[in-house]
Amino acid sequence: MVISHTAQVTLDAPSDEIDVEAWLFGLSDLDYQACAKGHRGAGVFADEQGRGMINVESIGGNLIVQHYRSVRAGRSLVEMYSPASRAYLVHVVPVAAAVRWTVGVTPTAPTASDFACTVEVDLRPGLGLLARLSLLGHFLGRHVDEEARGFAADISRKRSTPR
Repeated sequence: MVISHTAQVTLDAPSDEIDVEAWLFGLSDLDYQACAKGHRGAGVFADEQGRGMINVESIGGNLIVQHYRSVRAGRSLVEMYSPASRAYLVHVVPVAAAVRWTVGVTPTAPTASDFACTVEVDLRPGLGLLARLSLLGHFLGRHVDEEARGFAADISRKRSTPR
């Protein structure tokens, strides 16, 4: 069973002035935590297999740990995939899931663009009923909406901050 949600936020910047790849892989732990209430921590890494990111967050009372690897990354789109994420229902019961996280920016006007954040959670067979009972889709949607707004604000803030 796949549960997915996409949130979009308008940025007051042309898409060619935004580098989503540089932003994501430059995201500090504190910046990540500031983007949504459920964000507990994050860190980026690089090894012989490429770049990745570890995220820890709480969504709807469930702790989730993702070990993302970059699937594709460019100025306008980054796709991350965590084949072996762990969700801890009510912070205790471990459940395996695969999570795909995509962030991207598309032009909408000469001085504006849309930032999109999509999270897809693929649960093993048999966990669909548990997901529905725990309202996972509802809480995931709320979380993705909040983090998309936080990510967009972080991108805007860093874009306007002199380096």
